[in-house]
Amino acid sequence: MKIKKFEFRIGGYFGSSYSLEYKKGLFLYRAQTGDTATISNINPIFINDYQYEHIAIFQSDSIDSNLVISEERKLNFFKYISRYCKSWEKEYQNNFICDGTSWECDIWIDDFRLKSNGLEEYPPNFKSFLNKLSVLTSGKIFE
Repeated sequence: MKIKKFEFRIGGYFGSSYSLEYKKGLFLYRAQTGDTATISNINPIFINDYQYEHIAIFQSDSIDSNLVISEERKLNFFKYISRYCKSWEKEYQNNFICDGTSWECDIWIDDFRLKSNGLEEYPPNFKSFLNKLSVLTSGKIFE
């Protein structure tokens, strides 16, 4: 499985915002709540030449073993989005709201591409997608 691009962002104009990006072999999680910003790198730790696990490395450089993203968990997430999110529309808009929660995702894995966004409107399985993101990242918040 080759991750060519993974970017997801969600947040309100005046509220909290969260994002998860995959660049150069690592995931970067950002959370902005009020005046507090949190950034976590999920770096690959190589087991051997062919396998690796992702371990979250925090600003203090401490490793929390509860935040390991196994290949199985990652594969299950990508199987889910390629199966259940492929029918998402390109855009979900609520024309009556201009300062609500907006979101966007641009995911490209192997030959599967998902590019979608919205403002106060969501695909039917969006809540499930957020739950899967939380499981993938061992409980990170995305809402």
